[in-house]
Amino acid sequence: MRFRYWIALLVLGPATASAWGDDCEFRADRAAGLDATGVEKVVIHTGAGDAKVVGRSNAMRIEARGVACAASEALLGKTQIVARREGNVVYVETKFPQDEAGWSWGKNEYAYIDIGIALPVNIPVEATDSSGDAQYEDLKSLDLQDSSGDLQIRRIADAVQVVDSSGDLTVERAGSVRVNDSSGDIEIDAVRGNVDVPQDSSGDIRITDVGGSVHIEQDSSGGIRVEDVKGSVLIDADSSGDIYAGRVGGDFTVGADSSGSIEHEAIGGHIRVPNDQDGEVK
Repeated sequence: MRFRYWIALLVLGPATASAWGDDCEFRADRAAGLDATGVEKVVIHTGAGDAKVVGRSNAMRIEARGVACAASEALLGKTQIVARREGNVVYVETKFPQDEAGWSWGKNEYAYIDIGIALPVNIPVEATDSSGDAQYEDLKSLDLQDSSGDLQIRRIADAVQVVDSSGDLTVERAGSVRVNDSSGDIEIDAVRGNVDVPQDSSGDIRITDVGGSVHIEQDSSGGIRVEDVKGSVLIDADSSGDIYAGRVGGDFTVGADSSGSIEHEAIGGHIRVPNDQDGEVK
């Protein structure tokens, strides 16, 4: 899947394009919104379809708009965007016919929503995304669980926490980052605080421009490249793939490495790597 977001969606006008391809037998605009006064958190649940969530400094409301597409009018009618408030928390959700108990798809049936959500920039976001590509930009903080699809996360003032099952992940400009990832490449750049990767099953990891330290606890496969870190770099265990660390202000430590080379240069502190893999770049 790929993003084909449109300017109208970003200004919360009617949506006119689909990111899931050309299959859209029946189409309808969908919208929901609530006043943001006193809201302390926005919880987002999105299913099939692509999503874009943006924070705005001048926003006074939480607005969601998008396009519902389905194989029939009956399926389209059950494909909706819903917003509700419970106390100081606002919930924005996409609803589908498959959410109903006992539902089973017939031949050539489908339903999805491509959605755009705008909210005040100072409200934390907690999100769950089932399938489809997603973008999150200009938010206070983000706690995200994602099942499939590529993720792009940019300009998050405070913490980013991501549990991702599959798809590539990009994080640019955040306060701190914590990622658990099953598959797909990870790129993290321009983080003021620490970067933590407790678990990565497969895919390359590239981390650059970190104001704190980098800690990768377990990496199963794929290369690791870490550059321009003011603090230390610690890799507890790496099963396979090359490792490179460059321009690190503190220590560089690799606890265990099963296969692949280890190279480093311009390390300000102590270097501790397996004895047979100390590859200093000259």
